[in-house]
Amino acid sequence: MMLNDDDLAEIRRRKMELLMERAKEAELPEPMSKGQVMLLTDTTFWQTIQKTKLAFVDFYGEWCQPCKQLAPIYAALAQDYKGKVFFAKIDIDRNPRTTAQFGVQSVPMVIVFKDGKPVGTLPGLRPYDEYDMLLERLLAA
Repeated sequence: MMLNDDDLAEIRRRKMELLMERAKEAELPEPMSKGQVMLLTDTTFWQTIQKTKLAFVDFYGEWCQPCKQLAPIYAALAQDYKGKVFFAKIDIDRNPRTTAQFGVQSVPMVIVFKDGKPVGTLPGLRPYDEYDMLLERLLAA
């Protein structure tokens, strides 16, 4: 079967589109960030965090009222920082190993990771603006 010039042009066009899409993905400062909050477990925690450049992890409890209040703030931050910051949460009751590694005793507790290493903690419920200010500083550094 011989391809004509139109077929070849179409193949080249599709290949170029694919390459352009891949190039855009590579430009993301945080490729793990998809604009939503990912749920982590003891099993997936380190393998996921090691792949991130900048990550916010919310240690929470299902029974915790301030944690429930943080959820929509956290979801909005994940959407607003899509492609820039990885957002995840981990249930302290279902994941005791990771919780113990960080000595989490009260929730919510957001731990900030840079290049897979913990660099700070944000205990308690805070307004969107506080997280936003810190994120802007971290991204500018």
